[in-house]
Amino acid sequence: MNTRNRCPKPNVSAFATEQAAEYAAKRVQIPVGKLLTPYPCACGWWHLSGSPRTVQRPADLTPRPGDGLLLKDAAHDLVVEAARKDVRGNGTRAEALALRHPHNLTAWRRALKDLWLDVEQQLATRANDTSEAARLWRARAQVYRSVLAERRREAQQRLHQAACLTPEQRYRWRCAEDAASKGRALTERAEAVEPFAPLAAAA
Repeated sequence: MNTRNRCPKPNVSAFATEQAAEYAAKRVQIPVGKLLTPYPCACGWWHLSGSPRTVQRPADLTPRPGDGLLLKDAAHDLVVEAARKDVRGNGTRAEALALRHPHNLTAWRRALKDLWLDVEQQLATRANDTSEAARLWRARAQVYRSVLAERRREAQQRLHQAACLTPEQRYRWRCAEDAASKGRALTERAEAVEPFAPLAAAA
């Protein structure tokens, strides 16, 4: 039985999981001459693409107290725009840190969900367009969608880690946040920050 509903590429190899697609990509790397990139298809399976999937984001994204102020109480549209730039790799480091700050994780996850639903709708709308322009757009959209999937997994993982913090860790973090909001120097609140690296890691 064919379970690949409305697959835009029904004649190419399909894999049930990302791990299976990654294994296949490594297996054919030598004969193909390059490492192919797995991407999730609208049909629910995984394909391989010759286009590189790049996840461009600044290194060491560990928010500190005060890094979330940029998007604190921001309108949903502003968070969505920051999330979109983060996915495309053209956002600022300050925006990337603000999105991953514990206070903004829920808003970030909602923004990523909206972006996901938007690209899914666009893919569905153009599914029957067989023009070359549409084919090229779908290839770019699939790369964008795969990065979106990674960001959504990251946001969910950070939320889970933050939920595992102890009451003491949360209290000390709030103290550091309060100091940051009042403009105190990082060295003045180091005592509240340093002992609770797990929270920074979760952030």
